Amino acid sequence: MKVVGIGGTLRENSTSLGALRRALASAEDAGAEVELLDLNELRLPMYEPGKPLDEYGEGTHRLIGAIREADVLLVSTAAYHGTLAGVTKNALDFVQFLGRDEPAYLDGKVVGLISTAGGEQAAANATAAMVHAVHALRGIAAPLMVGVTRAWQRTDEEGDIVDDNYGRRLDNLGGLVVELAQKMGADEIVGAVA
Repeated sequence: MKVVGIGGTLRENSTSLGALRRALASAEDAGAEVELLDLNELRLPMYEPGKPLDEYGEGTHRLIGAIREADVLLVSTAAYHGTLAGVTKNALDFVQFLGRDEPAYLDGKVVGLISTAGGEQAAANATAAMVHAVHALRGIAAPLMVGVTRAWQRTDEEGDIVDDNYGRRLDNLGGLVVELAQKMGADEIVGAVA
């Protein structure tokens, strides 16, 4: 099972990237192969409807390839101005290139969602916006979502989570997405045999 984590912002030591690393480590502990896609490193250009994939650079090709191969996604964003960061939304827009795949978009993939924010409401808004995007892309949003509020108090200078409560929630999310994907895979096998 492969879990791909997509997150971070264009700021060094991003708290959303630190939260994502924590959840990915838990997914790896649960037996998954993991891959981290740091949006700061990918440096994706803006998605342009109608522009062919071969006109985009290496970062875009890496993103699309990793999502295509993933069984599970973990997506982590910072909350900016009451919603998800533009860099996160832009990355999700590139899933349009999977629209003609079979299955299309994120169909059948479990997606765990994480947000980090300065305030209480912004994290909830960012998570809700991601739920809508995941559903529009036919993905399955995991029932546990982690919104790290007052992130500056819960992270160190590298952006890593140091708060035990939020750390446990991220650990639980990483394990849960693997467990859900395994159960869904078993259900598909049982359905195919029946």
